[in-house]
Amino acid sequence: MRGFWRRKDATAAAAALWKFRTLSTATACRAVVLPRFGGPEVLEFRSSVEVPDLKPQEVLVRARAISINPLDLRVRSGYGRSIFEPLLPLILGRDVSGEVVAVGASVSSLVLGQEVFGALHPTAVRGTYADYCILSEEELSVKPSSVSHVEASAVPFAALTAWRALKCTARISEGQRLLVLGGGGAVGLSAIQLAVAAGCSVSTICGSKSIERVMEVGAEDAIDYKTEVMNFRVSLKLRKKLAVVWPALTLALDICFKYFFF
Repeated sequence: MRGFWRRKDATAAAAALWKFRTLSTATACRAVVLPRFGGPEVLEFRSSVEVPDLKPQEVLVRARAISINPLDLRVRSGYGRSIFEPLLPLILGRDVSGEVVAVGASVSSLVLGQEVFGALHPTAVRGTYADYCILSEEELSVKPSSVSHVEASAVPFAALTAWRALKCTARISEGQRLLVLGGGGAVGLSAIQLAVAAGCSVSTICGSKSIERVMEVGAEDAIDYKTEVMNFRVSLKLRKKLAVVWPALTLALDICFKYFFF
């Protein structure tokens, strides 16, 4: 009889967990809030900010690490004022890595307790500078166990920017040679790795401090923009060896930034 009741209790508990599909009943959490535009001093720490109810395709993530993007700094200073000012106060932040603590009724690819990472859309009003973040199912991926939360939180927004420039605009293909501008930055470093993974040969222009890093992730040539760019341009004009040179890639990145930055 005791075993029967244990099984019955376990079944009831499992049914209740499936019904609510949550490991957290948090209705409020800590967050860093932007009440007005300005410098870093305008940011406010608030100990209790509402955690909204989830929509069917949304996921509640307990943040373990976030990253700060240049877009966050620009929005804080007033970029996109016409969009964001009527919506103040905002929570900034786009990238997050953490664990799933609740899922909407239509979420099927993620489960409670799973470690995930992802990025919000640039126009999101409730960002990731909070204990609990809400993202759509399609904005999240399972975090590889070989990557820490801190490392994972630095990837999504920059990598998505590079992906859109390379795949959607430049339309790279296997066997092409590419020149990546600013290879030492977050977007540039992502672009090098994505292009190499697609079977392309990559050259990059970067600062001297980044040369070792870009070579480690797959660049075949690294040009120091302070000392070598002019000589490289002459060589490039003569050899014409690159399929995607800086006018095309610059256009790709420009289109990409316009997409992400409105």
